[in-house]
Amino acid sequence: MDGLQHLEHDGAALAYRFQPGHGPLLVFLPGYMSDMTGAKAEAVAAWAKARGQACLRLDYSGCGASGGDFLTGSIGRWTDDALALVDHAWPQGPVILVGSSMGGWIALRAGCKLKDRLAGLVGIAAAPDFTEWGLSIGEAERRQLEMQGWFSRPSDYGEPYRYSRAFIADAPAQLLLDGQIAITAPVRLLHGQRDTAVPWRLSLDIAARLTGDDVQVRLIKDGDHRLSRDSDLAILNATLGELT
Repeated sequence: MDGLQHLEHDGAALAYRFQPGHGPLLVFLPGYMSDMTGAKAEAVAAWAKARGQACLRLDYSGCGASGGDFLTGSIGRWTDDALALVDHAWPQGPVILVGSSMGGWIALRAGCKLKDRLAGLVGIAAAPDFTEWGLSIGEAERRQLEMQGWFSRPSDYGEPYRYSRAFIADAPAQLLLDGQIAITAPVRLLHGQRDTAVPWRLSLDIAARLTGDDVQVRLIKDGDHRLSRDSDLAILNATLGELT
């Protein structure tokens, strides 16, 4: 059951790996242009397997092993992808969302929609609203958006990031930090203070806007954006243990 599978959704074959087990279901949500094979995703799956706990890893449409065009992807579409896979693999019962970087934005959006089914949420350098505070678009890039539908930026984490017209157009409707975030389930926000991609103080802003009281921000002083070292993964595992 934990082999690679696909679900047809919204015109794309969504790739996922589901490990059956007891609940709550752990769901790993990757970052921008990332997929389910990253170190943190693998670590969450291994931790869940050792405990006999259900776990779902997935690739958004146009990403990783999923079908579809990356340039049609957006926060709204990828949130819907994740929820469709959760409903397919785990139709009922509690869910814990684990979101890395952009996956933290998607986790927060999905968590609001799951409502009472959300048993917990872990953000790893969560980056909601990064199109507002981290993606200033120049005039030349705007012309590229108009002419070819996308522009690219160098990335410290692999191939250049591509930002599409669809992604940029959808982002304003997905913003979270302009009001309260309607999540009352326990939330843990892990953030490295040497993160050069997502400011660690953003996790404090997220915490302040969550409507629930069971919220903790955990800062790793020497941690970077990836938080993929053995010591970082140990903190992640311990955090998951507290929520399950």
